[in-house]
This record gives sequence, structure tokens and C-alpha cells, in this order.
Amino acid sequence: MEQIPPSGEIYHSLALAGPSARVYESTVIIPVFGIIEIIAHFKIGIEDWIHIALVSSNIQVSRKAICGDQYCDLNYENCSNCPIDCGKCPLKPIHIGLITTGCGLFISLFIGFFLYFKIQEQRLLWDPSWIIDVKEVQPFRSQYSISLTSLNDVKKTNISRQTSETNLSITTNFSNISCTQQIFCLAGYLRHTCVAIRKYKHKHFQLTRHVREQVRLVRTFNHNNICKFMGASLFPNEVIIYMEYMPKGSLRDVLQNDKIPITWAFRFSFAIDILNGLSYIHSRHLIHGRLNSSNCVVDQRLTIKITDYGLDDLRFNHISVNSYVQSIEAYKRVYYAPELISINELKLTSPIDIYSFGIILNEIATRSEPFGDDDIESIMKIGYRPKIAKMTHDINNDNEEDFCPLPSSYIRVIKQCIMENSYDRPTCKDIEKSLKKMYPLQMSPIDLIFKKMSLYQTSLEQAVQLRTYELEQEKHKSENLLYSMLPKSVAEQLRIGQIVTAEYYDNCTIYFSDIVGFTTIASRCKPIDVVEFLNRVYTTFDKIIDRYDVYKIETIGDAYMVVSGVPKKNGNEHAYQIATMALELIHQSTKNCIIPYSNNEKLQIRVGLHSGPVCAGVVGSKMPRLLRCQQHIKEREDDKLL
Repeated sequence: MEQIPPSGEIYHSLALAGPSARVYESTVIIPVFGIIEIIAHFKIGIEDWIHIALVSSNIQVSRKAICGDQYCDLNYENCSNCPIDCGKCPLKPIHIGLITTGCGLFISLFIGFFLYFKIQEQRLLWDPSWIIDVKEVQPFRSQYSISLTSLNDVKKTNISRQTSETNLSITTNFSNISCTQQIFCLAGYLRHTCVAIRKYKHKHFQLTRHVREQVRLVRTFNHNNICKFMGASLFPNEVIIYMEYMPKGSLRDVLQNDKIPITWAFRFSFAIDILNGLSYIHSRHLIHGRLNSSNCVVDQRLTIKITDYGLDDLRFNHISVNSYVQSIEAYKRVYYAPELISINELKLTSPIDIYSFGIILNEIATRSEPFGDDDIESIMKIGYRPKIAKMTHDINNDNEEDFCPLPSSYIRVIKQCIMENSYDRPTCKDIEKSLKKMYPLQMSPIDLIFKKMSLYQTSLEQAVQLRTYELEQEKHKSENLLYSMLPKSVAEQLRIGQIVTAEYYDNCTIYFSDIVGFTTIASRCKPIDVVEFLNRVYTTFDKIIDRYDVYKIETIGDAYMVVSGVPKKNGNEHAYQIATMALELIHQSTKNCIIPYSNNEKLQIRVGLHSGPVCAGVVGSKMPRLLRCQQHIKEREDDKLL
């Protein structure tokens, strides 16, 4: 291959040999840039050379090193300009130092945190602050009597007379009750905090590492539906455990108190609270094992909290689960799964708590003892199952809140929880999904109370608005009646309690009228006809005088009396108002009023007018009237009497 540039330089490439074939291809790298011509050399035979110049156009040769051809030409390529062919450049020493330092710091921090938490865990394990001197606890003494729930427990003594705890309480509702007002169990004050006291007998108690580990675990519990462990007093033959005290008593107390109205919204809230607390206990790798409605307690905000969990060595002195179940009260055995009663040395598992939760769900539905009316012999039998609630609709109760929204789904959840085979029972998450479908609002009892108060407030406001409107209407009617009896100015003074003094008027006009032949008319009509006749006449007159500046003084029999200029002065307009009104009264009476028991005889009235001074004032307190005094008026009234 030769390149003949304008400068005359010639480049010779390496000789390439190939087989004699019709088509032969060979790749040649030409390191010279520019326009070149290629000459191919073919050797035929052993000694003879045939030089053949290929007829081709000029071609442009690119650079020798091409990034991306998977070949690193060290003369032209390196890790910085072609990392694809030559690989990434090694880190600089400073970068290596920074990375090493960062990794070292991270590892050191991780080890430090691990050691810190490990040390804290060991400190918590060996921390003796939870051991309470019994002298620090001040017992609370109450003079209250035993509650209705406790009396029911006494009745159930026929079922079992062995009681390990005294449950003292008074009948209460959801009012605000503090620790000093009500005691549902043995309680006292520990460092100014009200605590529930549980006493457990032991043959010989020893504070072992295993006991400390149990205490360390429950001391870390922090959940809205879990009662806090406050401490314990340790003795060789007795252990006293102090738990957070809840002033509303247990769920059992609330459910069996008929004075407390509990809608299904509250019941679902109670069930969800228990389920949340149970899920938290299981998440901490602990099984309650003794769950029932008595150790589900209610706080001030009506939230259910689970108590009496964990600390098995403190409570039961290393006795077996089966032995403990056999020793408890008969009515509490209802809450225990059948495998706990029938199998010795059974390891506690979460389905055992699910079974207890199913019994509590049934108890929430019935608001009665879980065993109902069953006797002790039935309860003590192996395989006993309580009767599931029958959620029938009361036709006499129209309140939808008193009925379960989905009773069939609720009963199905209960049946799933108390399945004979523990593996068939649902998990806490499965139950939570089912309950949320039945009650999607997920409102706390306090939120429910506020919602009810808001609805009640809205209803009350609407009722107040309605009553206010009705009051305004009645007030308007009474004012109209008062204004029809007295002039408006006089009525306003009397309405606000002012005394109306008599007043002298220099000039006014008074209208008098009576019916012509009224005595004859009255003699030939019945009294009821006379009254109806006068009512029609005076109703017509009253409609007419409303269009004039006049005031109707009174009507006596067939006499009709009207004044203008009193008590509202109108200058000299009074004469015109009375005269015009009189003409219209005469015209309308003769036109529209027919005398009864006559041959369509028209009514005729006599009219008298008088202008002059007058004195007017209100007399009396019972049905007060405006009294006017003038000599001419007195003479006219005397004539009427004659």
C-alpha cells in the first residue's frame, strides 16, 4: 500500500497474504490521515509477483484510535478520554482517603449505636427502679358500696366462690369521675399517681434474670390501648403488681350497666381498641393468654386499654398454663380456648388470644355475661361453647344506632374467632379488615360524643329558630290586638311600662252614629241574628275607617263612635277626615247592608259630628280604654240613655 501525498512521502504497510480465492477480504489499519489511494499486491505462484492497482476513488482515513471499538490504543486513548475501551480511572488518593474515612465513621457510629442500645437494654434489665417499696404506696379507702356488676359477681359465686381479686365499684355512667371518687378494684396512690393493685401469692419467689427480662419487655410498652406497668413490690411469699389505673372501670362494668346507653358506634369503637392493643402485644412477641372483658379497662376518654399482660413469672410462680386455667373462676374459663383446657403444657400462641377476643365480641353484642343462663356444670365441661348473640331487630325501636349495621358479618367474625381448630382462626389484621367494613367511620368515643353534641346543637338551633319565629308571630298578633284596643302611641307607652297621663286637646272632631229603628229590628230578630247583623255592619265600618286618619273609640249596641285629632294631632284636618268618612259610611251602609227579616230593606244610619276641645286619658289596668271627656259628648251619651 502506498500513499503519494503532494509532498511526495510514501508509506509502506505490512504485507498481507491471503488465500487465492475469488473474493478475499482483509482489514488493514492505515495510521496516516488524509486522502489516499490503495494498491493491492497479489502474489501468484512462488516467485512471480503480479502488481495490480485497484481502481477506486480516493477515501478519507480517520484517526487510528476510535473510542468504542473495544480496543485501547495506549498512544491515543486512556481512562480519562475513553473509559469504555480503557476502563475507569483509579481513584485518587484523596478520594480513597475520604471514602475510607466515611466508611470508618459510619461503621463506628453503627457500632456505637448498637453498643449504646445494648448498654441501655442491659441497664433497663438491671435497673431496680421498678421495684417499689410498699411503704411508698398509699392505699385508697372508699365508703362506697359494691356496684351492680360486683353484685352479679356475688351471684355467680354459685358458679365459683374462689375470687383472687376484689372488684369494688359504684354504679356510674360516662360522667367525669376521678380516682378519688370511684374505685373499681383495689387501688392506691404511687408517687401521686393512682394505680391498680394486684396481689399474687408465691411459695418462694426469686428475682431471676428471666423475671427481669419479662419486666424489661413490659416497661418498653407504649401504646394508646395498653395500660402502663408502674412497678412491683417483691416479697418471698407475695408479689404486688402496680398497673395504670383507669377510672371508668372495666369493659364488663360498662356493658352490664343498663344505665349507660351504648350505641353500636361505641361498641365497634370498643372492639377496635381491644384489637389494636392485642395487635401491639403480639407485635412485641408476647401473648396475653388471659384476655377477658374484666382486664379491658376504660379510661377518661372512653378508650379501651388492655391490662394484666405479661409478667407470667411474677403472677403465677412458674405454674403451668393448664394448671392456671384449672384454678381460675369458672365464669372466666369461658374466655379460654379449648386447647388451653384440654392440652397439658401447651405453649401460648396468638390464636388463643383471638379466641378470647371472639368471646368479648359476643359479650359486646349481648351486653351480658358470655355464658348467658348456662349453669356451672355446662361451663365446666370440656368443649363448652357460649351461645352466639342473636341480633334481632326490635320493631318498637326506630333508632338505627341501637342495631348492628351488618349483623350477619359480625356473627361470622365471632364464629371464625372461636373455631375449634386454632389454625382456622383469623389474625388480628383479618379481623380488623372485617370490622372496618362493618364500621368504616373508625371514630373514637369522644369523637362520637362530640358528633352527637354537634347534631344535637344543630337540632336545638333549628328548634330555637322555629320557636323564635312562632314567638314573633304571636307577638305580632298580640300587638295588633293591643293596637286595635288602644291608639298605637298609647299602646307603646303601656307596653314598655310607662304611665299614660291624661292630655287636653284644643280641637278635634267626633263622629256619632246609630241605626235607625234598631229597637224594632232587634225585637223581630233572634239575639244571635242581631249579633251577626251588627258584626257585619261594624266589620264594614272598620274596613272603611282604616283608610282615614281617625281612631275608633268604642261601639255600644248600635252606636258607633270615632274621633280624629286624638291622640294623634293633625291640625284642622280632623274635620275633613271625619266628614269624608261619614259620607262613605252612609253610602256603604245603605248599599251593602240588608236588615234581616225584611223585604230587602236597606240599612239607614243617623250620623252626628261635633268639633271642639276634649280631654283624653287611659283608665283602668284590666282591659284599659281611652276615655274622652267633653260636655257635648256627655250630653250626647245622656240622650242615648234616654
